[in-house]
Amino acid sequence: MVYSIKNGIVEQDGYPIDPKLLFRLGKFVADDRDSETTLVISKRPAELKFRFSHEPSPSFRLFFRKAELTPDQVNSLVEYGYFIADGKRVYFVSDRLKDFSVSACNKLSLPGLLKLLRKLYSDGLIDALPSSLMEKLRAQQQKISLHDKLFVRELYPYQNEGVAWLTFCAANGVGTILADDMGLGKTAQVIALCCDVLEHNPEGRILIVVPNPLLANWIREFSFFAPSLRPFLHYGQNRSGLSSDLSEHNIIVTPYTVLSSDISMLEEIPFDLVLYDEASMLKNPRSGRSLAARRLDSVASVAMSGTPVENCLLDVWALCDLVFPGFLGNEQDFRSRYVHRELSKTLNTDLHGLENSLRQITLRRMKKDVLTQLPEKMDIHRAVTAGEKERNTYESLIEEMQLDAANGGGGMLPLINKLQQFTAHPALLDPSIPHDVKSLCLHSAKFELLMMELDGIEQSGEKVIIFATFQKAIDLLGAAVRERYGITPGVIDGRTPNEQRQPLIDRFSKSSGFDLLLLHPKTAGMGLNITAATNVIHYCRQWNPALEAQATARAWRNGQKSVVSVYYMYYADTVEEMIDERIRMKQKLSEQVIAVADYKETDKQLMLEYLESIKK
Repeated sequence: MVYSIKNGIVEQDGYPIDPKLLFRLGKFVADDRDSETTLVISKRPAELKFRFSHEPSPSFRLFFRKAELTPDQVNSLVEYGYFIADGKRVYFVSDRLKDFSVSACNKLSLPGLLKLLRKLYSDGLIDALPSSLMEKLRAQQQKISLHDKLFVRELYPYQNEGVAWLTFCAANGVGTILADDMGLGKTAQVIALCCDVLEHNPEGRILIVVPNPLLANWIREFSFFAPSLRPFLHYGQNRSGLSSDLSEHNIIVTPYTVLSSDISMLEEIPFDLVLYDEASMLKNPRSGRSLAARRLDSVASVAMSGTPVENCLLDVWALCDLVFPGFLGNEQDFRSRYVHRELSKTLNTDLHGLENSLRQITLRRMKKDVLTQLPEKMDIHRAVTAGEKERNTYESLIEEMQLDAANGGGGMLPLINKLQQFTAHPALLDPSIPHDVKSLCLHSAKFELLMMELDGIEQSGEKVIIFATFQKAIDLLGAAVRERYGITPGVIDGRTPNEQRQPLIDRFSKSSGFDLLLLHPKTAGMGLNITAATNVIHYCRQWNPALEAQATARAWRNGQKSVVSVYYMYYADTVEEMIDERIRMKQKLSEQVIAVADYKETDKQLMLEYLESIKK
């Protein structure tokens, strides 16, 4: 009898032998020829001395870690697969690999291919993942993003690259994570992606899920980048609960709170694309909003997060499993492989394969990577959607002002001051509001958005200065920063002696990692050099563009070697929005001519103009 291995099949006299029958034949005895080769059983290598004898039955002897396997142990291998040969190596092929081979030989989608490769790597059946697979596939397909008809603004080159990558993934049904650094324009890129989807399919359906404070901001971003698209805001008490009522809308914007409550309706709609803004809100896979998100029916999903890992590697698994279920395996397997109680053990884990896997579906660029394409200063305007209680209080204040204006406007300035305190935080007017961070977020959408922005800056290890007008607001913010981040921010306002100001700035500049300064725009808005900060937040808006420009110049000035992100926060559909538009217009026209000395009078004039504009 002649035993041989041909193309991975063991043959006896030219006829294939069933693997199970092969193991059940005869004894496993000594080897010949002193030839050694390597047998791979699942993930574990073993030394095998292998031969075929010319006796009536084949004779093997199997060794694992230099110990000979007993007949029972050898027979137990039958349950797991069979041997194949490849040159000088002999492999043990499991039934799982047979299943993979079948799927690979059939028509395989791109998501299926990525899952197959990831599973083969996890099982130790391939040595490495192709690190640039997606880039190579995209280059082969040469898909061009078609968004020029609907998208009216110019993108930076790195943003065009991002849009091309996103459209390729979406067209192939691959869920992705857009994890660009804060300030690099994730919103602009995904709006261009929406334009691409709708230019290819005008009947397409897109769902955008966002935090409550950012609802108005998304509507305004669409009006800026793609004014012909009119997203429908699914929010508030006028919702019918019928999916048919949403059928006429291509783009639906809804908050995470409504996603959870209306999921039974939303899951009835087949979406071409689902976008999750600030997707770190879904890092707990067992939260109500995460469970609801997993019930949505979509061809592709994109999670947007500048901080994909906030606390541990499990955050990455949660986001990946949201947009690409099963890609990184189940939670239990991922946790046992990568998540350890001790950070040192996690760092010692071989993360190269995980990194390569994530690279297939994640796009992350840092500011330093695209610095030559960026302006020195990036203005980021954030429209905030007020909660119902905030809106009611605001309207009550406006009614007071309208009544005062009708009576000559003699009490207008105190009312303006009251309104400005309210937009800083209702707690400045209502002492019953607790001052812990959770309560402060519940009572102010602007404060909640501020915490979200600071979370991202803290994760990036950058420095930030915040301008706030009222001392009570500065104290409120300082306590919140201590509670949330465990640091005591430096404060420069009217209470800070002159001799203490520069030492505070020096300490801030020399500190490593995340740090924060709280400044009053009049006290610290001129003469100080704080180029260590790469982020500026105008939390309490100044109704004077010159004051805001002077404040911004504390960080954006000669000596600054990094891009400065400047955030302007304002409540949508309020006088703050009118002020923001006025300031932007004057900055654009270089007409910053309002003198600081006219500050209070200008406030009154602007307020009267606003009250006139909202008359019915």
